Amino acid sequence: MSTSVEFKLLAPHNNAAVFMGSFSDWNEIPLQKDDKGYFRISVELDDGVYQYKFQIQSKSWSHEPDEWVEINDPYVTEIDASTGNGVVRIKDGERIVDDYVWHHDDKPLPENHELVIYELLVSDFFRGSQDNHQGHYTNVIEKLDSVDRKMLRKGVVSGQTH
Repeated sequence: MSTSVEFKLLAPHNNAAVFMGSFSDWNEIPLQKDDKGYFRISVELDDGVYQYKFQIQSKSWSHEPDEWVEINDPYVTEIDASTGNGVVRIKDGERIVDDYVWHHDDKPLPENHELVIYELLVSDFFRGSQDNHQGHYTNVIEKLDSVDRKMLRKGVVSGQTH
């Protein structure tokens, strides 16, 4: 069963982007930018596990002007540890976002005004002063001892005020 899966990348200051993945034998697929700055593509995928990534023509000060840079999908929920590519899973014609089995759903949630939600930019974290591997959850986990590590690995970080 094949299903259409949309991938998008917000890059309003970049002129060009391409999309590639294991489903296209890593052939580059040029993307067009819409009027809101998104590069979008819909790909027909059968059930399975696929790796993918974007390349953008960078405008960042940290790269040569118009240098092509590989980046991961900011919406990706899984990264392959050996390749660093984004992973998408399709099962029964549906995109699988998370296979985590939530526990304790029978417990009532606190009111919104009682919650504290922590937000951080993972790409800001490095392992150490000599580390050039920027932006990994493991780097965050090493730095934040007070946060429930299991929840951080799942991308869920919340607290409750008292």
